[in-house]
Amino acid sequence: MIDSYYFRDIVFALEKALYYERGRGAYFRATLIGKEFIDRKSIEGNTAEEIIESCFNMMREDHMMKNASYKKDENGTLFTFEMRDCMHLPVEAILEEEGVPAYICPPINMILYKIREMIDLAVEIADITVHQDDGRCIVRVVVFKQDSPEYT
Repeated sequence: MIDSYYFRDIVFALEKALYYERGRGAYFRATLIGKEFIDRKSIEGNTAEEIIESCFNMMREDHMMKNASYKKDENGTLFTFEMRDCMHLPVEAILEEEGVPAYICPPINMILYKIREMIDLAVEIADITVHQDDGRCIVRVVVFKQDSPEYT
C-alpha cells in the first residue's frame, strides 16, 4: 500500500498549481472539492445545525479529524468552525512554507455543500486561519437564506 505522503504531496501540488494559476479566484473554483466523497455518505438533518453535526460525526468516524466544533453569532448567519488534528493540516503546512495562503478546506466544503443541497441556504467561506502550533483550524462561514429576485 502506498504511504500517505504520496496523497499529501499530490494534494499539495494541485492546490499550489490552482492558486498560482488563479490567485484568490482559486477559491471559487474549489468550493465543491469533497462533493463526491460526501455524496457517498449518509448525512441527515433538517437544519444547518443538524447537518453540521451529522457531517462532524462522519468525519470523526472516518478519522478525517479528531474533533470539531462550531458556534454561530447572535444573528445566526456567521458560523465559526474549529477543527483539531485534521488530516489536511500537513498539506496546509507545506502550502504555508511555499507562500500559499489557506483557501481550501475540504471538510468545510463538504458541510457547506450539504447545507446548500439539503436545506437550500446560501453558504460561503469568509476566512480560514490555520494554527499549526496546536493543530487546529478556524474557519468562519456565512450561511443565510437567499431571497429569490423578482423580475418585472
